[in-house]
Amino acid sequence: MGSAVETLCGQAHGAHRYEMLGVYLQRSTVVLILTCLPMSFLFLFSNPILTALGEPEQVATLASVFVYGMIPVIFAYAVNFPIQKFLQSQSIVTPSAYISAATLVIHLILSWIAVYRLGYGLLALSLIHSFSWWIIVVAQIVYIKMSPRCRRTWEGFSWKAFEGLWDFFRLSAASAVMLCLESWYSQILVLLAGLLKNPELALDSLAIWYNFLTSNYFFIQSDLILYLLRRNNIRT
Repeated sequence: MGSAVETLCGQAHGAHRYEMLGVYLQRSTVVLILTCLPMSFLFLFSNPILTALGEPEQVATLASVFVYGMIPVIFAYAVNFPIQKFLQSQSIVTPSAYISAATLVIHLILSWIAVYRLGYGLLALSLIHSFSWWIIVVAQIVYIKMSPRCRRTWEGFSWKAFEGLWDFFRLSAASAVMLCLESWYSQILVLLAGLLKNPELALDSLAIWYNFLTSNYFFIQSDLILYLLRRNNIRT
């Protein structure tokens, strides 16, 4: 749903309409947060949904416990994604990298304490994951408000963010359908793995494979995003 802001911010920056970058950032955030509201209900009712799909009761229960703690991540990502595109369209990537690296250290320390020292379970791990995402979001917001590099593109909150929400939603929905169709196949594999005779072993093996796949995907996506943003700036 946030793919539209990537194109619009790149075009606005290339056209020297710097004030519109802040408007597009806020407009995309509003649309994504509104989209997250119905998605959060899917997370809340994940246990009966997984059970209805035929997953073993133990797998559905453990998965739902982890998912409950991931609900704040939905809203954190709804704010973080437009922020990243807002910064990337201005070729500002180093601050986000430093913030992510520092947050990774905090995340590893808190996860180690929760698991090996306090003996907490899946819910604590998912809550720590959510907390780490919100650290990234808050740190980037502080950077945007304080950095002189964003002085022309961030002029504060504007009521323009609430104009043209439906058109922005339609543009975002078209991108969302395309990206969802590309990623849902892996999610279907997870559901199918839970239906095997030994679902714990199958899901553990699939999780390892999925981590490698995700790492490669983000590495390739970073080069693609750089190319698209540069192209938008040049063409406009």
